[in-house]
Amino acid sequence: MPTRAERSRVVTVDGRSLRVLVSEPLARYTTFRIGGPADFLVRASDRATLESALIWAEREGLPVTVIGGGSNLLVRDGGIRGLVIVFRAPGESVGELATAAQDDGSVLVTLPATAPLSWVGHWASEHGLAGMEWAAGLPGVVGGAVVNNAGAHGGEIGHVIVDLELYDLPSRRLVRWTREQLAPRYRMTALKALSQPRSLVVLGARLRLLRDDPARLLAFAEEHARWRRMHQPTGPCAGSVFTNPPGTYAGYLIEQAGLKGFRIGQMAVSERHANFFVNLGGATAREALALIEAVQERVAERFGIVLQPEIEIIGES
Repeated sequence: MPTRAERSRVVTVDGRSLRVLVSEPLARYTTFRIGGPADFLVRASDRATLESALIWAEREGLPVTVIGGGSNLLVRDGGIRGLVIVFRAPGESVGELATAAQDDGSVLVTLPATAPLSWVGHWASEHGLAGMEWAAGLPGVVGGAVVNNAGAHGGEIGHVIVDLELYDLPSRRLVRWTREQLAPRYRMTALKALSQPRSLVVLGARLRLLRDDPARLLAFAEEHARWRRMHQPTGPCAGSVFTNPPGTYAGYLIEQAGLKGFRIGQMAVSERHANFFVNLGGATAREALALIEAVQERVAERFGIVLQPEIEIIGES
């Protein structure tokens, strides 16, 4: 099998060099560690690289799929056709891009889509800005959090979003959406409702946060992160697999159905938290999908409730 270096090519876009990986396994870019190959893949940590990749894809006639931290994602074993852009960056490289401006008793914070969500939770807390401390310790990036309306411990990013900057692929123009256009609700937004590959890419978000005591916020952030370490699995997984039905919790229903530890192949329901499925090593998307279906059937038989996936499932079988 060719090495990554052998599968790499450098193309030139408007005088800029762009590294493109060919037949790149997407398991390397999802927290499930599952996923077939992308025909082509570019890793972009900034807007200029993203735009170069989009121009190259248009030139080559390729559909484009953009993923962020890959933490709420199951990529099927057949992979993804066209170009996949992995749009994320480490916190230390995006810190200087985060800005804060006072606005009538609150603070407007502008963040790039590539910013790691956990970094945002700690950064905001250290600066005495309340509203994102729930994110400390969570995987993923701001772009994916916006699309999915990520949240935890009673908070969610939809509560604090003011507006978004988006890149419209067909027109190659920047557009801005208000919170009302995004229409965030429990683990859903108007962006998430768009079919893949989506025509809009999140470039950044503006949040309205409130001044608070940094020590208090950091204590909350660490408490949330510690709770996750104690109650959620640490192996390859994708966070909560199902949304919570009204009035109850998906994890509780799965546990009461006797499914903790239940497995199909190398995919298992976590012993620590039943709404987390864990890749025990070398699991396939087919096994993950079979486990999802088996859990749905068992819970429906026991409680008459059909659990709905929270994770996004993309790619070809």
